[in-house]
Amino acid sequence: MNPSFRPMQKFSFTLKSVAFIAFCAIVLSLAGCGSTKVYTADKTIVHNGSIYNVSNVKVFSYDVEGILADNKTIPLKNADKKQINDLLKSNGAFTVRQTIQFDDQQVVYQQRRVDSWSDFNKMNKQFESAGTKVRKFLADKKKTQMTLT
Repeated sequence: MNPSFRPMQKFSFTLKSVAFIAFCAIVLSLAGCGSTKVYTADKTIVHNGSIYNVSNVKVFSYDVEGILADNKTIPLKNADKKQINDLLKSNGAFTVRQTIQFDDQQVVYQQRRVDSWSDFNKMNKQFESAGTKVRKFLADKKKTQMTLT
């Protein structure tokens, strides 16, 4: 009989190897079991009675423009108090149009006639607030509908 041959040691080694391989297989099979959820519902924005589908929007931007009495449009996106007061002085009251663009879809958020800096400033504050709400809505994967007021 060979004294270096021990059947129990070989059996124990085999059992440990099989257990280790089984453990690795279980760990690898559980790696794909996460809590990944896919939200596939369409995202919509409701504004002034119209429904806009914004599910696959890649570019979101906004624009502010003034429409003078002669139908000439001028950009007012970053206009300050001095620029608005100069426009009012030279042209009188004018119309301000604020729009939101979703890719190639344009939504007129509001369009009003302004006759003072404070009117324009109030409009801009409302518009900035709406833009923040839309940005947060587009970033939230769980929300599917928003009413823009």
